[in-house]
Amino acid sequence: MQAGSLRSPETLRAWFLVVCVAVVVAGAIAALWLLPIPAELPKPPLGTLTLLDCRGREIAELASPEARSQFPVGLEQMGPWLPRVTVALEDRRFYDHRGIDWRASIAACARNLRSQQIVSGASTITQQLVKLAAGRKQRSWCSKLYETMVAWKLERRWSKERILSEYLNRSSYGNRRIGPEASARAYFGKPARDLTLSEAIFLAGLPQAPTRFNPWRHPEEANRKYERSLMRLTDLGVITRDQQSLLVEPPKIVRSDPPRLAPHFVDAAVARNPRLGGTVRTTLDLDLQPTIERLVRSHLSALNRHDITQAAAVVVENATGAIRAMVGSENYAVSQINGAMQPRSCGSTLKPFVYLDAIDKRLFTAASLLPDTPDAIRNEYADYDPQNYSHHYFGPVRLREALGCSLNVPAVFVLSQLGARPTFYQLQKWGFNFPQGLDDYGAGFVLGNAETRLVDLAAAYAGLARGGTAMRAKFLAAEHQPIMRIASREATAIVTDILCDNDARQKTFGLHSPLALDERVAAKTGTSSGFRDTWTVGFDKEHTVAVWAGNFDGHPMRDTFAVRAATPLWAAIMQELLRRDHPLDAPVENARLVRREICKMTGLLPSRFSNATTQELFLAGTEPHDNSADYFANDRKLILPDAYARWCASRDNTIGAHVRSEFRITSPPSNAHYQIDPVLPSSQQMVELTAACASDVEWFVNGVRIVQARDGRFFWQLAAGEWNVRAVSQDKLADEKITVESSN
Repeated sequence: MQAGSLRSPETLRAWFLVVCVAVVVAGAIAALWLLPIPAELPKPPLGTLTLLDCRGREIAELASPEARSQFPVGLEQMGPWLPRVTVALEDRRFYDHRGIDWRASIAACARNLRSQQIVSGASTITQQLVKLAAGRKQRSWCSKLYETMVAWKLERRWSKERILSEYLNRSSYGNRRIGPEASARAYFGKPARDLTLSEAIFLAGLPQAPTRFNPWRHPEEANRKYERSLMRLTDLGVITRDQQSLLVEPPKIVRSDPPRLAPHFVDAAVARNPRLGGTVRTTLDLDLQPTIERLVRSHLSALNRHDITQAAAVVVENATGAIRAMVGSENYAVSQINGAMQPRSCGSTLKPFVYLDAIDKRLFTAASLLPDTPDAIRNEYADYDPQNYSHHYFGPVRLREALGCSLNVPAVFVLSQLGARPTFYQLQKWGFNFPQGLDDYGAGFVLGNAETRLVDLAAAYAGLARGGTAMRAKFLAAEHQPIMRIASREATAIVTDILCDNDARQKTFGLHSPLALDERVAAKTGTSSGFRDTWTVGFDKEHTVAVWAGNFDGHPMRDTFAVRAATPLWAAIMQELLRRDHPLDAPVENARLVRREICKMTGLLPSRFSNATTQELFLAGTEPHDNSADYFANDRKLILPDAYARWCASRDNTIGAHVRSEFRITSPPSNAHYQIDPVLPSSQQMVELTAACASDVEWFVNGVRIVQARDGRFFWQLAAGEWNVRAVSQDKLADEKITVESSN
C-alpha cells in the first residue's frame, strides 16, 4: 500500500516539480555567480589630466572625451555633508540593504505595472553604480535585472564606503563635470571638502537630471530642485526645521573655469606624452613663465616691424635638462603654431659643435690659423661657394675669431677636415633630429641648411654648459632622459670660453652689441639664408636660453641679422635670469687643459715680430712649440702660404700680407690631365686660372687671351688637346702644360 502510494502520479509530479525548482535555483545561483561585473567598475577612474608646475601649482586641466573635469577623491575628502545628503536623497536605506531595496522595488514594480512601462526604477546607489559603469542609457527589464543581480553580487565584495565613493566619483553633475570635486570647483570655486551644508544639498540634487538642472543654463530649475531637496531632507529628519529656515536661500553659484597657462608648453608636453593621465607634475616654472611671455611680447612690440611677426623662447635648466619656460608665439589665441617645436633653418648655431669636435679630436686648436678666403674650400667642395654675410674675407683667422665672428668659410674648411658625414652623425648625438638626411643638405648643413627645433637647440647648448654631455629636454618632473658624454670637458671648456669672448666676435659684431653682457655668459647667433630665421642661444651657470624670431609662413625679414632680431630678446631674458643665476666661471688650468701666450696674428708662440699677444687655452699636448718668426718679413708684414695668394691680391687684404712663393700658376696644376665628361654640359666643364704672388694677371691659352669673368675670376672651358697655359703679370711670366682628353 505504501509502495504503491510512492509510485502514484501525484507523488511523481511533486518530485518532478521539486527537482525543476532546484535546478532553476541552482542555475540562477550559478548564473549569478558567473555574471560578470562591468569591466570598468574595478578600474578606478583616471580623472582629468591635470598638469602642475615644478612647485605643484596648477597649469592646466585637459578635458577628455568622457568629461570636462573629473577628480576622483575619497569619501573623507568630500566633506561631512555631501555623502550623507546624497544617501538620504537617493537611497535612504543604503546602509541596511544588500544592494536591493525590496520595499522600494515592490512599490516601483506596482507603479510600473499600472503604467505598463518603466516609470520608476527604485534603484539603489549600488544599482546606479552598476548602471554608470555599464554605460546603460535606456531603461529595460533586462538591464534592470542585470543591475539588480550585479548589485547583489557587488555588495558581497565591496564595503558600503567604497560603493558610495565610487558612485559619487562617477556621477555627472552637469556641464561634463563628473564627481563632487569637479563640480564643487566649477560651481563654488572650492574643493569638495569645504562645501557647506546648503552647497552639498544643491550638488546632491543635480545627478538626477544634470541637463535639466544645469546651474549655468537653467538656474531656476536648479534652485527649484534645491528647494525640493531641502523639504525632503526635513521630512526625513536629516535636517531640522530651524536649519531649513536658515537654508531656504539657495547657495550662490559661480562659474569657475580651470586655468590654461603656458598653452604652447602644455600642447607640447601632451604631444610628447600622449598617454598621460591624472595629476602630473611638469618641469615648468610658473614664476618664470609669465616673465618670458611678457618679454616676448615687449620685444616684438619694440621692434614694430611688419616683416618680423613672431618670436619663440625656451629656457632649460642646465643640470637637469628641465624646460622651465616655453613661449611658442606672441599670442596663443591668435596662433597655435609653436615656434619652439617647429623645425626651422638653424643658421650658424651648429658651428660650435663642429669646432668642438675638431678641437676634441686634436685636429685644430683655438689658436689654429684657418683660411677665410673665397677659394679655401674649392678643392673639397667644388660646387659649393659659401660667403660671409659681410661679403668680405679676413684671410688668415684664428679658430677663436672664426667661431666668435661666425665666419662661414672657416667652418666649412674645418668640416672638410672632419668629414661631412661623421660630423652630421656627431650632431645627431647631441640631440639634433634633422628632418632630412645629409645627402639632402650637403656640406651646407653646417651653415644652416639643416632644420632644427628651438627646444632641441636649447637642450644641446645645455649639454655644453654641463661640460660636453647630451640629454634631451624634459617636460615632466618624473621623466628620465639618458645622459651621454659626447665631448671632453676640457675641449668643451675651450669652446665655451670662445662663446663668452666679446673680443673674439668684435670684427663682426663690434664691442657693444646686445651679446656684450657685463657678466660672463656664452652666446651664439644664427641667421638662415634669405633672412627667414634668426636665432640666439647661450647659457649662464644655471640656465640655457634659446630664442627664435621670424615669420611662421617663412617670408623673409629685410636683411635683418639675428643680432638685431633675436639677440635683444635673448639678452633681456638672460639679464632677468642673472638676477638670481650666476655667470660662468673662467676655465681653470689642470693636467689636461693649459694656457699659453700666443702671437695674435699667427696663433704661434710670440716672436720679436709679434705686434700683439694674447692668452689661449689648449688641450695638453696641442699647444704650439714654434714661434711666429717665420711668418713675418723684416718689415713685419705677414707672409702666408700659397693658398692665400688670391686673397693677398684682393682688396680684403688690409694688413699688407703677401705669399712666400715666387710668381707661379697654382691652377691648373702642373702637367694636369683632364677628361671631358660626355654627360655634363660644356658650361660646367671649366678650369679656373689662378696664380700666386701677383696681381693684375693676364691669361693666355695657346696664345689666345682669356677674358675676365664678371666676378673678376678667369675660367677656361675644356677642349680636347694639349694646351699651354700662360700667366703674365708686369715683368713676370709663368707657363704650365695640360692635356685634355675627349670622351671618345
